[in-house]
Amino acid sequence: MQRRWRHEFGLDLADPDRLACHLDEVERTLQVAPAPLDIMGRNGNLLLDAATALGWRAAPIPRNAPGCGGCCQCAIGCPRNAKFGVHLNALPQACAAGARIVSRARVERVLHEHGRARGVRARRPDGTAIDVLANTVVVAAGATETPMLLWRSGLGGHPRLGRNLALHPATMVAGRFDEDVYAWRGVLQSAAVHEFHESDGVLIEATATPPGMGSMVFPGYGAELLGWLDRAARVATFGAMVADQGVGSVRSVRGEALVRYDIARADIAKLRVAMEAIGRLLFEAGAAEVLTGLPGATTVTSLPELREAVRRSDPASLHLAAFHPTGTAAAGADPQICPVDPTGRLRGVDGVWVADASILPSCAEVNPQVSIMALALAVADQIVARR
Repeated sequence: MQRRWRHEFGLDLADPDRLACHLDEVERTLQVAPAPLDIMGRNGNLLLDAATALGWRAAPIPRNAPGCGGCCQCAIGCPRNAKFGVHLNALPQACAAGARIVSRARVERVLHEHGRARGVRARRPDGTAIDVLANTVVVAAGATETPMLLWRSGLGGHPRLGRNLALHPATMVAGRFDEDVYAWRGVLQSAAVHEFHESDGVLIEATATPPGMGSMVFPGYGAELLGWLDRAARVATFGAMVADQGVGSVRSVRGEALVRYDIARADIAKLRVAMEAIGRLLFEAGAAEVLTGLPGATTVTSLPELREAVRRSDPASLHLAAFHPTGTAAAGADPQICPVDPTGRLRGVDGVWVADASILPSCAEVNPQVSIMALALAVADQIVARR
């Protein structure tokens, strides 16, 4: 993917030789390491064992959680601060280098004059404004809010700003076992199957949440749903995400971000491949039945039955989610399609740089956190070099 960004889009920041150093630095900073087997939990171990039996490539997922105890609370905030987010590394490092962190202040706009950055204006909850004056401004509000901030600032003149939204369409399939699994005891995202990643663009993961958050995998309402919740301990959940070919956009409607995304038919086909593959894993692991999420066949008890249900399914009925939005301020050499130049500088104004997920010119094929942070370091290098 780095080579594609470099050669197809002319993204200098993604030069593989230079970016490799930043990727290594990010992984060291975040203390990235594979999820340990002893805290992985049965959900992840079922996936690994089934993949081994099928001869599929699989491995624990690399994570930035050196103190993880396997409580599966990642999605709502780690109770032991084991998730090694930037509040535990990059921000303290910045403060040690002299940075000042201003919290509870929402940036309203980038200040600029005569084609040059002059700082930012923020506002506190009590309504008071804060102006931070600077000749260099780095925008890093994410793929949905970076375009919004630039539009509010009068810097959103590029016709492609807010377009080119890419993400990871995802789905989930569950399996009911005759014995307890307790999918929520262990690591939330613990192990991955890579067998279909290069061939089909499909990454399968063992992923689970506490029962109150994961009930969407259960069919029915009322008494039927309560019955499934009573059996939640016997359910394993696997998910899959695909590298998309669809395209979306972000636009401002009455000052709020409106996201639109049209999933491509090719991505629907990938998700069907993923559902069948997950079903094979679950049945291989010993599941008595598989919960498909499909209205016409909410549960199946054999692989042929699953294949038929997936084949007959209406794309609109698939259980879908989406993660990792990127690309809405794409960086690259072509000024017609890229609002940001190959070094990370916003076109049309001096001193405004973009260093977040929005500059990725196309969908990353895996979780893009490390890539985003590495590109941000590359942007920082460019800023320093111009001083």
